[in-house]
Amino acid sequence: MSEHPSEKPTEPIYQETKRLPPRPPSRPTPPPPPPGATRAMKAPKTPAGPVRSPSGAAPANYQQQYDYDRPTPPAEHVPGRKSRITAGLLGILLGVVGAHRFYLGYKGLGWIMLLITAVSLGNAWFVPAIWGGIEGILYLVMRKGYWSVDAKHKPLQW
Repeated sequence: MSEHPSEKPTEPIYQETKRLPPRPPSRPTPPPPPPGATRAMKAPKTPAGPVRSPSGAAPANYQQQYDYDRPTPPAEHVPGRKSRITAGLLGILLGVVGAHRFYLGYKGLGWIMLLITAVSLGNAWFVPAIWGGIEGILYLVMRKGYWSVDAKHKPLQW
C-alpha cells in the first residue's frame, strides 16, 4: 500500500541559520564645518523626521518642526460652518421632508426623502420620518466620521 504525500514525514521548512552581523548606523554623523563657515554654508537637514539622542530625548527644536507655536483658531462661532444642533433638530422634527439634508448641502438625499413622502401621498411618511429621526440623533451624538461634517466636508460646530 502506498503512502499519501501528506502522510510522509516532511523536512523542516526553515533551517537554523547563523546570526547576521549588526547593522551599521543608519545615518553617519556629518563632518564638522570648517572654521569660519557661516550658517548658510552648512548642509541642509534631511526631512527624515526628528533625530533622537541615544537617551531617547527629543532635540531642543522639536516643537518648531511641527508648528506647535502656530495659534489655533478660537472655538467660538466660525462663519460659514453649519450647526450640529440645528442639523439634529431638523432631522428629528422635519426629517419626513429631508430638511436636515437640505440644510447640510446633501440635496440629492433631501430630494429622495421629500419624494418618498410626496409620491406616496403621505402614506409612507413613517419611512423618511424614522430615517430622519435616526440621522438627527446621529448628528447630535457622533463626533467623528460622516455624521460630523457637512456636504463640503467642513466640520459641524456646536
